[in-house]
Amino acid sequence: MSGIHRLSVDGFERPKITYTDTLQNKAAIQQKLDGFVEVPEEEIDNLDEGSFIRYLKYDTKTKREKFVTGGVLLRVYPKFLVIKGKGDGTFSAQRFIEKKDGTFYPTRFFKKLNNEEKLKMQLIEMQKKANEIITELEETIEKQQSEINELKNYIRKGKK
Repeated sequence: MSGIHRLSVDGFERPKITYTDTLQNKAAIQQKLDGFVEVPEEEIDNLDEGSFIRYLKYDTKTKREKFVTGGVLLRVYPKFLVIKGKGDGTFSAQRFIEKKDGTFYPTRFFKKLNNEEKLKMQLIEMQKKANEIITELEETIEKQQSEINELKNYIRKGKK
């Protein structure tokens, strides 16, 4: 097993078509982001080292977002993140890309949910559904109570 090494200085030659290049369609990206949650830009500094991340960056050549499979987060810096990928190679992911017109395009980072976070999200989803059911039942009860009151009034009028 080799130690951690910087891809840009160890003679790594990028193939013409990479695995990542084959994932640049909506279905593949959605599948690769299953179990991941987008990290708001203001929370990137709080990402835990060791988190598994993926990201969408702005590609200045195609002028479109490009999906990157990412890896394990090693360090967070103000302008970039250091990530350990396949084969313990490290690379940086820019936190934003400056376009030719001088505007900035923030990179969208996604963090893999751990089991506790998955359970928390499931619980929140279940609470939402339970609240919807409760609201629906309360509305039904209210409607039925109104109908009961109308029938009581109808019966009272009939007895007189």
